[in-house]
Amino acid sequence: MTIRKAVTDEEVDQSLSSLNAGEVIPAPEFADWMSGEQNGVDAGPSTKEVKQLASAEVKLIEAVIEHPMRPSSEYAKLAGISPNTLRRIRPELVKRGFIREHKLQSVIRGRAAILLEPLELAKQCVAKCKE
Repeated sequence: MTIRKAVTDEEVDQSLSSLNAGEVIPAPEFADWMSGEQNGVDAGPSTKEVKQLASAEVKLIEAVIEHPMRPSSEYAKLAGISPNTLRRIRPELVKRGFIREHKLQSVIRGRAAILLEPLELAKQCVAKCKE
């Protein structure tokens, strides 16, 4: 096992100065890239998206917004849904862009904890649901 030496703030500042001095070369594949706002894309959720959310999905999204970055196993209790329902709807909400999963390997053996983060779409949908 290698023991690593702690890096001081001064050493970090010195290493960043070489990055700041470097030349930025634009990538040709992004030459015609435009942000969503410039493309006329509305980032807000549509009424159709909000209506398509099941009550269990709304409960899970609300729990993730109120308690972000907790292990996914805690959200069944926080949202008041069954663990099987959580297991079924979590991948769907990730795929639809409501929540993001972060895997955290806290121990050497065993499965990595999956932490859930609410995305902007989730916050907007919950706000529309409460209107």
